[in-house]
Amino acid sequence: MLTGQLLLQLIVILLVVQLFGNLSKRISQQWVIGEILAGLALGPSLLGALAPNLESQLFPASTLPTLQTLGDIGLILYMFSLGARLDTHLMLGQSRSAIFVSLSGILLPLTLGAILGSFLYPHLAGAHATYLSFILLVGTAMAITAFPVLARLLAEKKMLGTKVGTLALTCASVDDVMAWCLLAYVTSIANPHGTTISIIGTIALTILFAAAMLLVVRPLLNSAVRHIQSKPLQMALSIVVLFSAAYTTNWIGIHPVFGAFLAGICLPRNVVFTAQVRSLDQVNTVIFLPIFFVYSGLKTQIGLIYGFPLWGLCLLILLIACAGKILGGTFSARVAGQPWRDALTIGLLMNTRGLVELIVLNIGLQLGILSPTLFAMLVIMAIVTTMMASPLLPLLGYRSTATQANLEEVLEPSQ
Repeated sequence: MLTGQLLLQLIVILLVVQLFGNLSKRISQQWVIGEILAGLALGPSLLGALAPNLESQLFPASTLPTLQTLGDIGLILYMFSLGARLDTHLMLGQSRSAIFVSLSGILLPLTLGAILGSFLYPHLAGAHATYLSFILLVGTAMAITAFPVLARLLAEKKMLGTKVGTLALTCASVDDVMAWCLLAYVTSIANPHGTTISIIGTIALTILFAAAMLLVVRPLLNSAVRHIQSKPLQMALSIVVLFSAAYTTNWIGIHPVFGAFLAGICLPRNVVFTAQVRSLDQVNTVIFLPIFFVYSGLKTQIGLIYGFPLWGLCLLILLIACAGKILGGTFSARVAGQPWRDALTIGLLMNTRGLVELIVLNIGLQLGILSPTLFAMLVIMAIVTTMMASPLLPLLGYRSTATQANLEEVLEPSQ
């Protein structure tokens, strides 16, 4: 019975995602926008409002835990792929100006988000939120830049080989790494019953785990690649490392996506593993990741935002999110010596959030740090800020569209 219900859900999810994804491409938006909107359409915000009986029959409560598990698997595979795509040599080899822009670009939105969170805490915090975990999570949500969404956007605009594109992509990489470190810290302090000693222990174990992955696992994987000739065995080894890392961070007390991200960073950059990541992406982006969007949509209730005060607050959140990332990126790039046009372009590019933002928000909702109402507001912010770059970049002179080969090249790990 459950298997049949899940198969029906998968059919509906895949069809609706394809519909909204293609509609998004027709209006010059990225596919991820269609995936997010598809999730909202199948949830209480649209289908639940128009046909509540149909929504409850299609997505009964008994199947939601299974959907969540499948969506979590999609997130783990996605974060593994994201870590594998980060060009660590490029990040480490950037000039001081790139490091400065990265740090400054995340500091302003993080600060503004934390200040905003301090005002929102009494009214919109989740049931299990502490003051510190809440303001840090809101700040992290404001500071996010979606590296894969930005990479795809730069490919479409033929900006990858430009100085501006390289700097923006490097800054996004650094921002994402810092954001995941902040998120790991937030999850470690999120337990309202946790003692200071337990929190310190979780943080210490997380640091030890990260060090072990980078200093022990990564060299061992590089050595295994040289001695293991069987491609299936190499792939099996990488998947074992992926799931082991995700399980370890889950055991430590932080989200398994953090371990998956580190596993991706540790993955050797060679042709075999490039093909592995591409194969995983082909399955994940069609089957598992859309489930995450739909599960997010099932938890997003736009109807909770009603009346002028709440919609006004939603607008304020959007304005603060844009101001933090655009101004932070623009002025830090200008101070670093970039011309005003390039600096504004970098600030605008850094404002894209996309899927990475949804991951952070869903973790916050699962931990009880965010209330459903604030979760819905932040989802709207994520959608709008992701959609902004495509129509605004042509105003700065970026009108070209990349070929499919360009697009695939940037989304592959470095060789």
